[in-house]
Amino acid sequence: MPESNLVGLGVYLPARSVSNAELPALEPPVPLAELDRVGILRRGIASDAEGVVEMAVSAARRALAEAELSASDLDFLLLANWTERRYVPDVAPRVQEALGARQAFAFDVGSACSGFLFGLSIAHGYLQNPRFRRGMVVASDRSSRRMRPGSRATLVFGDAAAAMVLERDAKRGGRFIDYELRTDGARNAIMEIGQEGYLRAHIKQGELNALAGRSIAEVCRALLERNQLTLDAVDFIIPHSGTAGVQAMIAEYLGAPVSKILTNLPEIGNVTAASIPAALYHFKRIGVVKPGQLILSAAVGLGWQFAGALYTA
Repeated sequence: MPESNLVGLGVYLPARSVSNAELPALEPPVPLAELDRVGILRRGIASDAEGVVEMAVSAARRALAEAELSASDLDFLLLANWTERRYVPDVAPRVQEALGARQAFAFDVGSACSGFLFGLSIAHGYLQNPRFRRGMVVASDRSSRRMRPGSRATLVFGDAAAAMVLERDAKRGGRFIDYELRTDGARNAIMEIGQEGYLRAHIKQGELNALAGRSIAEVCRALLERNQLTLDAVDFIIPHSGTAGVQAMIAEYLGAPVSKILTNLPEIGNVTAASIPAALYHFKRIGVVKPGQLILSAAVGLGWQFAGALYTA
């Protein structure tokens, strides 16, 4: 079977990073000390000039630069985005055009916060076909615009984009090993975007944390069992950031030491579909994650979709 190699990674964070003290007042008011205890200290807030397309293109260019490739080298481009979905047209073709990837076919991937991992699985599938050699998966969301002003959700979510270049049999970079995709349609309506355009929850936060933890543990165990591995063989777990509560549930349900779970949630907030590649980029850059180490990632997406991936850095 052809190998899919992860040869380039790029991230874009908005120019404006907002601390808890700088947040607009919440309704009802919450003391600053309590805000800090939530576990998120800063989050990026995109300006009008930092749209989904602009952030995606910036992240994509950085990923191509790391891969030492040009946009014309890409055979396909997949965009994971949930914050600015529309009936038609897709947003991915706008990214393709702005990037100059005119040889690539492009389309949108949904699946909310799990969209990046769903996109990786699709990209890996295309690279099994000798017709395609290189592709890119981009995640770009302006989640801050989907949170009701004054709600506690404004504390949690941030804006960002991240991109990954994959190349068939590249003999360089990380190696995409396996993935697991699951859906629980019975939980499809636990959250939605209301008519006013803001995220609305129909589940208590504690229940959501537990559901996310169980779902992530489920796909992680399936990946480990299929590949005849134990958790001890994994160097690091890089999950979708979620919230501090979700992080705690992941450790509990998976039985993983907290030291093995990497997240930059406190510094950038929950950046939804871009969470995993943004965290991977951060921890590679500071030298915590090293080339060749085995990484296990998982994410949940409102829908209810959950996904996992096993790969080397």
